[in-house]
Amino acid sequence: MPFSDSRGNRVVFVCHCLLNANAKVDGLARYAACHAPVMQALAESGCGVVQLPCPEFLHMGPKRWWQSKGQYDTPAYRRHCAGLAETVVDQAVMYASAGVEIAGLLGVEGSPCCGVRQIYDHPEWGGRPCDPDVATAKRGGRGIWIDELLACFERRGCAAPALYGVGNEAEETAMPEALSAFLGCNE
Repeated sequence: MPFSDSRGNRVVFVCHCLLNANAKVDGLARYAACHAPVMQALAESGCGVVQLPCPEFLHMGPKRWWQSKGQYDTPAYRRHCAGLAETVVDQAVMYASAGVEIAGLLGVEGSPCCGVRQIYDHPEWGGRPCDPDVATAKRGGRGIWIDELLACFERRGCAAPALYGVGNEAEETAMPEALSAFLGCNE
């Protein structure tokens, strides 16, 4: 049987924890193993999947406490993210040069690092974690990892992929349809 090229010629970059909940801070995963609606939409999209590194996991490991954006926002952590971003942009450049379309990047809304339009942050968070008032802690903004990825695309003179943020909760019913539309599953 002859080998045929059945590539979809599209890839999507996906934040690590959407495909592997084991990278999340212990106790914060709202889904088991992976975000099933995201996985299903990705499988139906015909896009290849590039799992982004998790800067939080690589910086502090699996036994870390959660932190707010303000706690992560240090020169050292930004350098860490910027270094990881270089390898991601390298991949995007290589895919683009091979004619593979970058369909987008999926972030995690609410994440202090991977949030696209919303992050958790609060001026009183610091030191030992406590149960925050989530209603007052969520605000508009982008996470540090997403900031550094976009800055790297710009520094390198590359077009940044379209950004899409998915929620952290598995019970979001509108998410699969919106994600499917983003990935072009309904074309």
